[in-house]
Amino acid sequence: MGLPWGCGRPSLTGHAWGLLTSLVTLLLLRLGSAQLRVMAPGQPVTATVGQDVVLPCHLSPQRDARTLDVRWIRDQFSETVHHYHKGEDLYGEQMGAYVGRTELARDGLSAGSLDLRITRVRSSDDGQYVCTVRNADAYDETMVELEVSG
Repeated sequence: MGLPWGCGRPSLTGHAWGLLTSLVTLLLLRLGSAQLRVMAPGQPVTATVGQDVVLPCHLSPQRDARTLDVRWIRDQFSETVHHYHKGEDLYGEQMGAYVGRTELARDGLSAGSLDLRITRVRSSDDGQYVCTVRNADAYDETMVELEVSG
């Protein structure tokens, strides 16, 4: 009858346990650093027909967003209002009503700002928008309400 595995080699077992602990710690650190949190103001943004408006959204804590996938979606329709991916604006999926009227504020991306400018606001723009952010490891979203008057 032999000894249970590892009884005769405590140094190997200790080494394996240390390696496992290190791997778990690294994995937890990686998961923690991979998390994305997207924030927006709690109150609605207001605009008048014909005006330009900025829908605010930002990463928390602040970090460079230039390499992320950022998508603004109309909540009611689940269709793309604006799509930015690793430095490029992608217009292939954009709703027809927003063609030529949206812009992701590029100057703030390096500081984690994901603000969306909508030009020449229409009454049909009224409603909820979802700011989504994704990278290889994580995803988050937040809601922004736009109230259009006039």
